[in-house]
Amino acid sequence: MASRKAVGEVVGSVSMLAITIALLGGASYLAFSSIDGAAALVGGSAQSEARQAGLLVTVVGFQSNATGTYIWLFDYGWESSPVGSVLINAQPVRWSTNCASEWSGTLCVLTLPQGANGPTTVVIGGKSLEVSL
Repeated sequence: MASRKAVGEVVGSVSMLAITIALLGGASYLAFSSIDGAAALVGGSAQSEARQAGLLVTVVGFQSNATGTYIWLFDYGWESSPVGSVLINAQPVRWSTNCASEWSGTLCVLTLPQGANGPTTVVIGGKSLEVSL
């Protein structure tokens, strides 16, 4: 008789444990789906704001040495545009770049002739970046 009572207690404990695990699993599923929904809402809002801001490019650095003059650019926006032109002292100069037509979120290098110096304007997608070489 005592062994039946012990078996009943074990079965009761196991069933309570199973119910508790099921309830906690359901609650955690609801919590995680709520967090995912909030993250998607915030991410969508941030992406919308970034798109409205348009092209966001900055000059990371520049260097001039024996092989040429280099300007490092970073596009941290959602929109991208290729480099259109480069002016030094308001005069167009020849240049090359590794920037692809779609380079958002990446770093690219603009290569200018050796000895290039003076006020430099880099035109990208209708926006101008000013660099003093």
